[in-house]
Amino acid sequence: MLRGIYHFYARRIRSNFPGFFREFAVYIAAVVLAAGLDFASTSQFMTDGGIDDELHPVIRLVSHLFGPVTGPLIGKLGQLAAVLFLALVFRRAARVIFIPVTLIYLYAAWFNTFGVYLYTPLFLRLLSRWLP
Repeated sequence: MLRGIYHFYARRIRSNFPGFFREFAVYIAAVVLAAGLDFASTSQFMTDGGIDDELHPVIRLVSHLFGPVTGPLIGKLGQLAAVLFLALVFRRAARVIFIPVTLIYLYAAWFNTFGVYLYTPLFLRLLSRWLP
């Protein structure tokens, strides 16, 4: 079964790879820029406040292991690799993958920089107290 899954993904990547980066260069640049802004704002608020303020459990765990700068960098590179992999495998839906991810990264960067001071819903405050 695992062999069949491997062959499915290998075949999809081989058939979708030619011209992928040229066709989606603008989308890839936008998602990489947004991810960079999210990374910078995340490591900044972790350096200023603390790692435990991070709500994403995997980013928080990796940051505890590697620190408030390297941890978010590793996490963001992993997320970007996953986005590129999914967009490559499902090339026909790549725009549908890139656009929401870019918007989510931009929102996260805004929230880390400004939104946390302007807009902190009660739910997020309570959630951050309950999460380990």
